[in-house]
Amino acid sequence: MHYPLRLISTFFALFLSISAFSSLRATFDYKQYLIPGEGTFLEVHLSFDGTSLNWTSQDSITHKASVESTILMNKGDEIIDFRKTIVSSSEQNVGVYADFIDIQRFLVPAGEYELELQLKDIHSDESAPFVLKQPIVIDLSEDKPGIASITLVEAYAKTENPTELTKSGMDILPLISDFLPESADRLVFYTEIYNADQVFQEDKYLVTYALWNEYGSLEDTRKYLRKNTTRVTPLLEVIDLSSLSSGNYDLVVEMRTRENEEVASASIRFFKAQKPRSIFEADQSDYANEPGLAFSNPDSLREYVHCLYPIAGQIKRNTINNFRRAGAEMEVYRSFFDKFWMDMAPDDPIGEWKKYIREVWYINAEYTTPVLKGYETDRGRVWLQYGKPNTIVQRHNETEVFPYEIWHYYKIGRFNDKRFLFFSRAVVNYDFDLLHSDMPNEVQNQDWPSIIRSKNNDLRPTESQENALNPRDTYSRDEVEDLFYNPR
Repeated sequence: MHYPLRLISTFFALFLSISAFSSLRATFDYKQYLIPGEGTFLEVHLSFDGTSLNWTSQDSITHKASVESTILMNKGDEIIDFRKTIVSSSEQNVGVYADFIDIQRFLVPAGEYELELQLKDIHSDESAPFVLKQPIVIDLSEDKPGIASITLVEAYAKTENPTELTKSGMDILPLISDFLPESADRLVFYTEIYNADQVFQEDKYLVTYALWNEYGSLEDTRKYLRKNTTRVTPLLEVIDLSSLSSGNYDLVVEMRTRENEEVASASIRFFKAQKPRSIFEADQSDYANEPGLAFSNPDSLREYVHCLYPIAGQIKRNTINNFRRAGAEMEVYRSFFDKFWMDMAPDDPIGEWKKYIREVWYINAEYTTPVLKGYETDRGRVWLQYGKPNTIVQRHNETEVFPYEIWHYYKIGRFNDKRFLFFSRAVVNYDFDLLHSDMPNEVQNQDWPSIIRSKNNDLRPTESQENALNPRDTYSRDEVEDLFYNPR
């Protein structure tokens, strides 16, 4: 995916799932902060999967798990700081295997380091600990504007008794994951902005934040905040996620001047899972500017089901044909249509259906005949099923051959260089039928060179036999064959 280049240089959180070569499973990330007058510090977060650990009984009712955690901050061959702790879960009723976390802080100056992490389940038979080495860059400064790493927040509350969770008078329980489940209808985040008083002469300055996806910023998530010009500005904010579709997003926080010039920024990426809405659950805003997409009556619903034929598999095509012949109740049509798009595009059924129906409208405008709608014709079906061809050769007014078209695709799925030959016996309405294709599971008619030329003569049986037995000359001087085998 393509994201703005400016995001590359921003601070980030690293979420690593730890499980290789060990039964222990944990998630690790780190954040960098600044304490004015004291310096920069690194905060290391660990979340342990309770189901991956061995629990020991405390009594007949409760049990507990413990992990030996060793963290080393290395700079070259020198150990700058070292922390070895026993991290234990709270006591749980036997049969309950709860997750638990650990947070450690290291006061270290700005620079490049290697963080070495060693984890061992104390009650496991595994003799060697799990070891992870991760390069770390700390680049906040005492005299330059900057933004701390963004922390996704699981819970927060005011406190008067500081702990390792406390920041700016709040206990901040971090969400040590970059995955937000379907149930998460909001995103809470925390960060700190530094040294605004050294940049801005005014009493106030501008902070903005927004979510970005591969297409750019989501303006309905953008917020502008006026903040007092202080040495440290804490930022605890909430973003509504209820209307977000499944996918990857970047949360971007920016410090800006009065002229809206960026001074500093930070970002964090996360994945939001979302149960896709049923097409029939779409609210009116989805169709506000597109009244033609609304299911206004039974006839429109039937038509929307019928036009799915080109992109349906064989079983669903049979179902659509049965609907046409025997009819069906509206609820059956609704159920079929809804399931079709939930299967076809589970992440965004409404959006994909909108794209498809616009293609259908185009095909209907281009290829509808007095008898068939555009999507019912061979050309319409091929276009909708395989996409727009890379080249189209049209010969509609030749004297010696039937009107024909040759469509060429550079690639269809795993197949390369595929062709479709359409021709029309009915010169009046140009209802072109698919005569031959080299695409698997499509019409393959070895008589096509003779049929296309049989405008004035019927194809003789002997010619048909020869066509089937003899390989074609792909470099024939005949225009039709040359155009088919050597598309322009």
